Amino acid sequence: MKPPHHLLLSLLFAGTVGACAHPPAAGTDTLYRRLGGEAGITAIVKDLVAEATTDPRTRRSFDGIRLKHLNHSITMYVCVVAGGQCEYEGEDMKKTHADARITEAEFDALVAMLRTALDRHVGTREKNDLLQRLAPMKRDIVFSD
Repeated sequence: MKPPHHLLLSLLFAGTVGACAHPPAAGTDTLYRRLGGEAGITAIVKDLVAEATTDPRTRRSFDGIRLKHLNHSITMYVCVVAGGQCEYEGEDMKKTHADARITEAEFDALVAMLRTALDRHVGTREKNDLLQRLAPMKRDIVFSD
């Protein structure tokens, strides 16, 4: 069975829904807060996972994956990337995706799905800020010979 983080963790995108027990202090303008905190990130990830696991361009990467665990892991990953005080307990992106053989086309399709999910839930500033933080992971996720 594949590790539960292949393509989606590449973006987010990921741990336990209750792990964000200590949100940033009130009045701080963190990306985590602007994304709606854990609840907002959970909604974004839920939309992303629902699409990515059924879309013909990306679904092969999710065969045999426990969706509840995947949603949780990606939520925690995004929470950490966005500056929330969550705990992501997964492996780094390079290890997670080492055997996945994710193509550039699959990665790009997933990014498009993430953009759509973000558009449903947050503004342009938040979307761009998160995508900018996630972009460097591409080199660790996309397969190259």
